Amino acid sequence: MPAAPTFRHVPNAISIARLCATPVLIGLAWAGLKAPFTWLLLGALLSDAADGYIARAFSLSSPVGALLDSVADAALMLAIGYGTWVFFPQVYVDHWPVIGAAVLLWIIEHLAALVRYGRFSSFHTALVRLAVMVFASFVAVLFLIGFYPWLFYLAAGLSILAVLEQLAMIWLVPNWSPDLRGGLIEVRRRRRASGSEGRG
Repeated sequence: MPAAPTFRHVPNAISIARLCATPVLIGLAWAGLKAPFTWLLLGALLSDAADGYIARAFSLSSPVGALLDSVADAALMLAIGYGTWVFFPQVYVDHWPVIGAAVLLWIIEHLAALVRYGRFSSFHTALVRLAVMVFASFVAVLFLIGFYPWLFYLAAGLSILAVLEQLAMIWLVPNWSPDLRGGLIEVRRRRRASGSEGRG
């Protein structure tokens, strides 16, 4: 059954709310207000799961929604990075090589997508969703309980793998194609179906 016209905008409204929460989070971190920062951050992380689930469950996905979700996610990542620096600076001191590699690859992927497509890639692959879920779990545990190295390295490892897959997809997919949830497997299947396998 088609979604009601008003309901269609629910995933986008959630993404916009998450985007609007970003400057508030940065302000709370700058003021050193850890408890309000933590609870608003948890709400923002839950909203990231909610908008994607609603869009998929009710067939409300759209190119605009995919792009808006990616922009909101990127903004939230900046707020998380700053909040972690303010409240848990030792994480950066002790693990800067891993954090630096992950952030550098993340920046390269976004720049590559902007050069290739003029916008964020917004592929939303299964590997990206898994990496986001584990990273969100790490952040929630960090702010509510404390730092667990194994969870940090699991989140970082999955994030790096997800970004490397995204970079390969940017190389292989000539036109902006949001929500390629099957990742590289789906890209290769589409290329074989179109007879373009082996061509640039």
